[in-house]
Amino acid sequence: MTHMKVTKSQYSGSNCVGDFSWMIDRPEYARSLFIFNDNEMQFIAFHTGHEAGFAAGGGNAAIRPYQGHSPIRAAGIPTGEKSGYQQLDLNVRALVDDAIAHIQRLLRSGNYNEVIFSYDATNDTLGTGIFHVADEVKSYIFQNIMALEKL
Repeated sequence: MTHMKVTKSQYSGSNCVGDFSWMIDRPEYARSLFIFNDNEMQFIAFHTGHEAGFAAGGGNAAIRPYQGHSPIRAAGIPTGEKSGYQQLDLNVRALVDDAIAHIQRLLRSGNYNEVIFSYDATNDTLGTGIFHVADEVKSYIFQNIMALEKL
């Protein structure tokens, strides 16, 4: 595999760059894998084959159904349950690690030349909107996504 491009995307409004629901169907992103912020329940549902894992959500999780496309166009990373994770405990780390391993498997397929994720430029970390996620969790996810460039 060649160098993977990792793109930091900032949401600024509907129907423009940064709006994953708009971007994902545009031809210039046909070989891009979009990483969205998922909730734990639907992340687990997807990975255990339940239909709830394919239901559109709020924010950038609106693209959750694209996990069912061929090739897969979207992959979730859990950022919380009913609200954002408040600490990077062993459970959260394990879930994030599982998500990153899934993304790495997808990228090794050769179907993608770019990974796109939500970015918070003010804090140089993962961008979150609906959930308020602890800084240590956002940083852990951000570092793991940025490491995908080395794949």
